[in-house]
Amino acid sequence: MPVETPDPRLDGITQEPLRSAQSDGRFAAVVFDFDETIIDLERQHTGAYNALCNEMGADYSSMPEQMRKASGSRIIDDIREMRAHFRWEESEEELFARRQRHFDELCAQARLELMPGARETVNALHARGFSLAITSSAVASSIEAILIRLGLRDAFSVIVDGSEVVNGKPDPEAYLLTARRLAVQPEQCLVLEDSQVGVLAAKQAGMFCVAVPNPRAQSPQDLSAADLVVERMDDILRFFRPSR
Repeated sequence: MPVETPDPRLDGITQEPLRSAQSDGRFAAVVFDFDETIIDLERQHTGAYNALCNEMGADYSSMPEQMRKASGSRIIDDIREMRAHFRWEESEEELFARRQRHFDELCAQARLELMPGARETVNALHARGFSLAITSSAVASSIEAILIRLGLRDAFSVIVDGSEVVNGKPDPEAYLLTARRLAVQPEQCLVLEDSQVGVLAAKQAGMFCVAVPNPRAQSPQDLSAADLVVERMDDILRFFRPSR
């Protein structure tokens, strides 16, 4: 298990919780949210919902803003809300599949952008021996395809998506499932999140949470429950220097 020491260059940040955790080698795993944490996919998600509505003869923009701009919710939960709003008769499963086909097509056609510092962070932590996982409200098959395309799939030993839990974020269920699959205790996990519901889920799971705001988020996120907020993901690498 890697044991590393906090970087003293971090000014204005209370390092004691991290220092204490690292002194006994607590962190064995780093768990990443996916959408808007590792990669910016808001355009593709919005496009997929628009395409579904067009296919169904509905106007996506007519939905309440809080529904259209929700962050961190499961795709199936979004579909459930849309189905109720538009009074569609098709099943949730059929609507979900249609929406996902649109999403995958849009991703395949797009030039996908990793969030700043994401590749560097994943590669550095993987090289240092941490177990890496993804805990996302998105769909595992799409996550897999994107990671393979970007050359990052082999870094992650576990992927947990929204279909594998009964309750989406902010419920801690997905993060607790991730810890079990990694064979570590929740308190051994450091989580990277961009949304309010994701931060709350990680904290309720008993994990150390670092929030990485998405500057292009559709709606502001209250990240005050996180243990630390950084500007970009690779800022966390300043916390760790190899022990000598």
